Amino acid sequence: MHGLGSSSDVWVIEGLSNPLAYDLVNQGYDVWLGNSRGNTYCKRHSNMSTSDRQFWSFSFHEIGTMDLPKIIDFILGETQHPSLHYVGHSLGTTFGFVLLSVRPEYNSKFKTMNMLSPCVYMIHGSSPARHLAGLLGVHSSLNTYMGDSALFGPLIIRHLLGFEMCRSKYANAKVCSFILFRLSGGYSAYLNESLLPDIFNSHPATASTHQLLHLMQLHHNKKFLQYDYGPEGNQRRYNQSTPPEYNLSNISPRFPIRLYYSDYDEYVSEKDIAMLSLSLANKTTTHFIDLKYFAHIDFVWATKVKEVINRPVLEIINEAEKVLQKENQTTFK
Repeated sequence: MHGLGSSSDVWVIEGLSNPLAYDLVNQGYDVWLGNSRGNTYCKRHSNMSTSDRQFWSFSFHEIGTMDLPKIIDFILGETQHPSLHYVGHSLGTTFGFVLLSVRPEYNSKFKTMNMLSPCVYMIHGSSPARHLAGLLGVHSSLNTYMGDSALFGPLIIRHLLGFEMCRSKYANAKVCSFILFRLSGGYSAYLNESLLPDIFNSHPATASTHQLLHLMQLHHNKKFLQYDYGPEGNQRRYNQSTPPEYNLSNISPRFPIRLYYSDYDEYVSEKDIAMLSLSLANKTTTHFIDLKYFAHIDFVWATKVKEVINRPVLEIINEAEKVLQKENQTTFK
């Protein structure tokens, strides 16, 4: 599952030398690439269009509790397997943590979970966007108005921010790299600039602005909370004036959840990872990427992704398969 402002394209950008999805396919795995509602591939609705504000009235809570379980059930129904391996990047990890916190019956449907730059506690990050959290990340009537809209949707905004310009192979690579780094969580020393036109041809994908506001609320409130609709809205939705915390104690994985992080990710810091690991009562294993200027986008697009991401993910998945196969053989005997 991809992150905010992204889609399944993130895993298969043309020109990537070592995409994780292809390495998994080459190992014989059946690979499914998820998409979250509102992005490039998920804009159809039975009775609404993307021009209706109500269409955008959702945050990552609805994706985690409604859409992700439907995706999982569909995959398991098609493959006739009882469970699957999960890889999430950025907000794609948040969907998984939300699902298991609210619907713990899905614990049994995951074999391994590899979480690349997991976004749960987002307190200590260094991104300039954190300064907006105090203004926009708290409940207000402005949030309701802003939230019911397509993030990165209006063409004029895309032009003003340089996204459309950077789709051309003739665009200034340094300028487009700067735009990407500001948008995507810090300077990367491992981005192949030749990928920029293909990246900007698929990114940023549209999303609900509520998703961004919800992330800002996490930073502002310093807790992993459901969406804050304000005292009155919360009372109507949750029967209390403040939003409830996601119950991470409901998460009980078959194998430890793997948390991948670096020192140069502006969205998620080492302290945030430590808090998450502690909250999950040691049901996790951390993987520190010890590379200078390994940023948020590098977990999927770095030139070194094969060594620092693909290889450990494959080792973890393969080892889990061996354990499960041995257990199945013992049960059969």
